[in-house]
Amino acid sequence: MKLNDILVANEALKRLSEKRFSSYAKMRELVKLRKAVEQEVDFYAKEETKAVNAYAEVDEGGSPIFLSDGRLRLKDMEAKIAFEKEIATLRETEVDGILPITLCERDFRSPDDIPTVDDMIALESVIIFED
Repeated sequence: MKLNDILVANEALKRLSEKRFSSYAKMRELVKLRKAVEQEVDFYAKEETKAVNAYAEVDEGGSPIFLSDGRLRLKDMEAKIAFEKEIATLRETEVDGILPITLCERDFRSPDDIPTVDDMIALESVIIFED
C-alpha cells in the first residue's frame, strides 16, 4: 500500500477507534493498526517539514509564509516544481508492515458504532469490511 492510502485512512481510523467493539481481540488488532498508521503519518509529517524548509519562503522569524488561500509560498518556480515532485514521490512511497484487519457488523457493539460510508471508503486500504 502507498503512504497516501495511510494518510487518507488516518482520521477515519481515529474515529473508528472511538467506537465500541464486542470483541477484545478486534480492539487489540485495531490498536496495533492505529499505532502502525500513526508511525507512518509521523514519518510523512517529518519528511514534509523537511521539504517545506527546503523550498518555502520564510518570514523574519524563520517560519514558512502561507498565502491567503492557505497554500505555501515557495521560493520560485523551480522550488515549486521540486517541492511538488518531492511530496508526490513521498506520497507514493510503498509502506510495508501494515496488514489490514477484517471487521464485520457483529464486531460492533451497536449499530450506532458502524462507520459511515465515507469513513469506510477512507479505511478500505487498512480495513476489510465483511458482511
